[in-house]
Amino acid sequence: NPEDMTKLLLAMPLIALACVSFAQQWDMGMGFNFSKPIGGMATNIDHGFGVSFEGAYLLKNAPFSLGAEFSYNGYGHDKTRQQYTFDDGSVTETNVIVTNSYSNLMGTGKFFLRKNKLISPYFSAKFGYSWYRTTLQIEDPEDADGCQPLEQDHLVKDGTFAVSGGAGVRVDFSSIFRKMRSNTVFFDINAHMTQGGSVRYMNVDKPVSHQNHDSDVVAGFINNRTQVIHEHHVGYIYNSLVEMMEYRVGVVYRPSR
Repeated sequence: NPEDMTKLLLAMPLIALACVSFAQQWDMGMGFNFSKPIGGMATNIDHGFGVSFEGAYLLKNAPFSLGAEFSYNGYGHDKTRQQYTFDDGSVTETNVIVTNSYSNLMGTGKFFLRKNKLISPYFSAKFGYSWYRTTLQIEDPEDADGCQPLEQDHLVKDGTFAVSGGAGVRVDFSSIFRKMRSNTVFFDINAHMTQGGSVRYMNVDKPVSHQNHDSDVVAGFINNRTQVIHEHHVGYIYNSLVEMMEYRVGVVYRPSR
């Protein structure tokens, strides 16, 4: 069952965190991501930005670590003013926001060429699930913080299993400071290539080429003066294999044993 599989994958970081909390040595990391699609996906998406969180257990007396990571990335955003009609017939003008994003939940494994050194290069492999979402949100004009939208919906949602491989390097930032214990805080930079199955997704930003889209997405809004409902073009739906290069910089914290 895909839903049960997704729930299991969502529970992986919690399981990993519960396991490593009893370990003698473990890592907690956070990074900023830049993704650049390649292959067929590159014609539909230019690039994306996001954040990632990781927890990993370092095997004792071995240059390996095992863990899990979650990343969220946005690659398209559109904000327009539209007329919105309530159930009682009243109409207001408000912002309509459409956001394209994808998320990855991966099990991770790293092989360190020089473990616990000032500079530690490594190879990395990942396996997990990647899902794509396009959300539409109609803001409430009376809610300045935007916490309670008038309406929110998923226009397109799909996902697929994916694998990733790459390399990176860690620099022991803590060794620069005399009062800080070494091998505690690291600067981490890495690059990975991610490959996955076919997935349907949307892009509100006009891509380099949009001749191969499956269909258009439109949303209906009412004109306040004429009371005529008109269709507002939101974006295009595409279908391609997941093919992407991902570049990441971040910080890793390793609690003292």
